[in-house]
Amino acid sequence: MGCGVSRGDAPGEVSTGDMDNNKDSESWHGAPEVRPDAGNGTAGTVTSGGISDPDSSSRKGSMVSDDDAKRKEKRKSSAEGISQYASMTGNTSLGRNQVISDLNLFNQKSLLQSNLAPQNAFAKILEEHRRFLISFVAVLDHDAVSLGITDGAIENFGTKPKIEDRQFKSHTMDNVRVRKMCDELLHLEDTGHKMEDKDKSGTRGWMKTLQISVGNHVHSIKLANNPEIKIGGYFIISQMLSYIRGLISLDLSSNELTAAEARVLAIGLKLNSSVQELRMKENSIGSEGATSLADALKVNKTLLLVDLRMNSIRGPGICMLADSVQENRTLTSLDLRWNYAGESSDFVETALLDLKRFCFRNMKHTLNALKRTPMPAGPVKSSSIQSGKRLDLPESPLAEERNGVQPHSQANGDAEVSNIESGDPDSESQASTHASHDRAKSESLRKPKEVIEASVVNYPAEEEEELDDQDEQDDQQIGSVEVTIMSAKNLPQVIWTTGKDGEFLGLPQAYTVCSLGKSVYNTKIKKKGWNPKWDFTCTMGVQSIWNVCTVKVMHSKSTTARHRDDYTIGTVNLPVGSIVNWRGVAKDLDGTWRAYHKPATAARGDPYLACEGKDKHGSPTNIFETAEAAAMAYDEQAHKLEGERAVLNMAGESRGMIGLHVKEEQYPLVGEDGVDVIGVQAGVYSAIRLRIKYFSRSVNYLELHLERASCLPKMDAGLGTCDAYAIVIMGDYHFRSRVVKNSLDPQFNQWFRVGFEEFQDDMECRVQIWDWDRIGDDDHMGDAVAKVPKEKMLVPGALDGSYGIINSDGMDYVKNGKGERSSIHLKFVLYKAVEPIT
Repeated sequence: MGCGVSRGDAPGEVSTGDMDNNKDSESWHGAPEVRPDAGNGTAGTVTSGGISDPDSSSRKGSMVSDDDAKRKEKRKSSAEGISQYASMTGNTSLGRNQVISDLNLFNQKSLLQSNLAPQNAFAKILEEHRRFLISFVAVLDHDAVSLGITDGAIENFGTKPKIEDRQFKSHTMDNVRVRKMCDELLHLEDTGHKMEDKDKSGTRGWMKTLQISVGNHVHSIKLANNPEIKIGGYFIISQMLSYIRGLISLDLSSNELTAAEARVLAIGLKLNSSVQELRMKENSIGSEGATSLADALKVNKTLLLVDLRMNSIRGPGICMLADSVQENRTLTSLDLRWNYAGESSDFVETALLDLKRFCFRNMKHTLNALKRTPMPAGPVKSSSIQSGKRLDLPESPLAEERNGVQPHSQANGDAEVSNIESGDPDSESQASTHASHDRAKSESLRKPKEVIEASVVNYPAEEEEELDDQDEQDDQQIGSVEVTIMSAKNLPQVIWTTGKDGEFLGLPQAYTVCSLGKSVYNTKIKKKGWNPKWDFTCTMGVQSIWNVCTVKVMHSKSTTARHRDDYTIGTVNLPVGSIVNWRGVAKDLDGTWRAYHKPATAARGDPYLACEGKDKHGSPTNIFETAEAAAMAYDEQAHKLEGERAVLNMAGESRGMIGLHVKEEQYPLVGEDGVDVIGVQAGVYSAIRLRIKYFSRSVNYLELHLERASCLPKMDAGLGTCDAYAIVIMGDYHFRSRVVKNSLDPQFNQWFRVGFEEFQDDMECRVQIWDWDRIGDDDHMGDAVAKVPKEKMLVPGALDGSYGIINSDGMDYVKNGKGERSSIHLKFVLYKAVEPIT
């Protein structure tokens, strides 16, 4: 059923004049509300009085100014709301960078419980649609035979129920109209939700935006292809989702959503207990937006179908979604088609397969539960909903658990009293209704809670045990990661708030939060500085190759304690698979390896180039038998196209560690809006330096520390020095160190990491020393060879020491002009496999 914006005053038509010239709509009275800026997503002010119009400051005629007395009263109530909000949250001042975290606190603490109809009023329609949607997804997305579904079984689940659907025309909705739509949706469920734009009779008998009369309800909203809705409108939708009880389906496709809008919507989805179908295809939320939705899916217990096609979600975002759906027990379909996974996508393929497995698991157990669960009784009398009165029924246990506080707080009581004093004709009856409901509520809380939301699946004991066994299998660790948080560089200015001076920009007091799965570690808080250093190391278990390691850089108001509303400066999300894989290398389904490269200067949309190398017979090929061979082919291609600027697998120009299953580099910080964070130095991005090592349970790791070389001969004529670098060869691994220029005793201080499944008696480490020349070929000075037998590897420090460098002909040691023997200094560290292959 279409619903556009047309001209006219007849019932069923929407007049643009009526929509744009309404007075201030008073919405969720008694609680402070975050008013976002509609244009660019920044915060404005915090007011009391409900959903504020985000575009009111820029639209002429959209709001009619009140008289002075009413304006003063509104300012007074606004000040009281701000003061009340500050006392409950501990925020004395609200800055631009705090708007999202403050909205989150607003929802988490449930500062306001709206007088909406109970969830039980919509139990029947929710259950009917849930049964239909599950059977629909089971036939289309899953193998019906494996689920034991027959035509007769589907008929038993019921057909699609008749629901009120509203589909708005393209390019007809903006923030102002979205606000009116949300007001009307809430007014339909609760006539006590007051709206100022009443008709001539003084009552609100017809919802002009939704084209529906009071007493009926809208269960499906389609806002597709309305890019004029900005982040301010999505703040309003998010707040509406926190309280609505009868909305089943929401379509936001083709609305140019970004990561910022996705994060705002995720806040509302965390608290929503009715939406079963969410469609957001053809947007641009990216991996950061997918990460926000993943956080919501961990908490949400009603979503059954989520459509995220064509959203530019890369590998980390897909892995975050897989991590959340593993914990989710209701989602049966997650559509991620037409999202680019990246060039190293084999671990993303594993994530997609596990995603399908998790949805299949939820589908299977949900169908079994539906076969045993009878349809709920008919809905409660609609007159109870239309009158705006609360039913004497206990609140949903799920809603109370999510809110974490008692539904009715002192804030609501104060708001009701102020309404009575203001002379509102409806306030007295509303206050008595609230009082009677509070008495019934307190009595119901002492009784066993027998009311259960229709959308929550309850499995029998045997199926719960099966789910627990499956969880234990999923929780089995395949390895671990060791994360070293070294330092941050060029952090941005942050907003400091004080009661005396208000807000001002200053240096951050930074700390980091590192998490993987259920493991969370915090670093110490560093005093004010742009480039803090932590050198903090933690180890966390890995259950799957697509698990994501998240590192957040936070700003704290003090150096002694962390706070719940600490500001997030930036985030880095790294799937474990990106640490395990060599850069640019991916594994094909047939077990072979390929390498792909794209220069850093390439434009968006430019294709990746297949890297060519040589096989064991010396013939050119782009298909390799080992990952190490593909990694060396990538390095050759990257060095040829990018020169010294190339970031390689087997070589590094900085002090650190390179090698198998390790990454040490600077990662750019990404803000909550999905954009790279720009630091205090203009035009330079903020970054954090991390070293992440992965330990497989079946692989032995040997780490070689190339400390220094000493007494090298003079190789550069006229200068009397040399520009030395080393090539470290161990089996199939060929590493190249950085070049230390103008030194006869170069300090390399680099680590190289190799892995092997079985110990070999004839293992050796060969270190070649070369002199780098700007023009012409490099000069080979000699080799140092260290035998690495098993018995010495097992003894810590037994292989550490100085190894002499032998001439290329192998006849004598290399010596300097003083006759001193040239040598290389090495250290070895072995990490044995936990479960060695027998």
